[in-house]
Amino acid sequence: MEKKIMGLFGRFKAPKATISVMLNKDTYSLKEPLTGTVNVSSSEEFDADEVRLEIWVNEWTKATEKQGTKEKPITVTAQQNSALHQSKNSIGGQMQFTDGFSDSIDFSIHLPSGVPPTYRSQNARNTWMMKGVIAVKGRPDVTSHDMEVVITY
Repeated sequence: MEKKIMGLFGRFKAPKATISVMLNKDTYSLKEPLTGTVNVSSSEEFDADEVRLEIWVNEWTKATEKQGTKEKPITVTAQQNSALHQSKNSIGGQMQFTDGFSDSIDFSIHLPSGVPPTYRSQNARNTWMMKGVIAVKGRPDVTSHDMEVVITY
């Protein structure tokens, strides 16, 4: 009976596994593929639907305007966050993980066209981010830490 209860509660937890992403270099051009290695390991048995890299690009902008009268000036500031791009890039299909499993998966992903490179100023910022994911049906996914990727023209 105890095993059934643990199995039921186990569905609410991600598998005991890790995923980490290592890029081949610090900076990439929009004209070249993003390359590196994903390392996966497990200390429990489970089936994964896929191993993937998720990439997203966010734009943050800030605008300041002076309003009001000469006697009572008011400064109004507005900020906006926009998602410029989101993608899920499969680098490995269905896999069976066993206790003690460990593997490295090399990847090469073409970057999306029409998305601006990394940019930072006082009033605007484009940020490219990525993370590795072991997708598990019926349970929370195993994810790496979010990491920033520097993309240039």
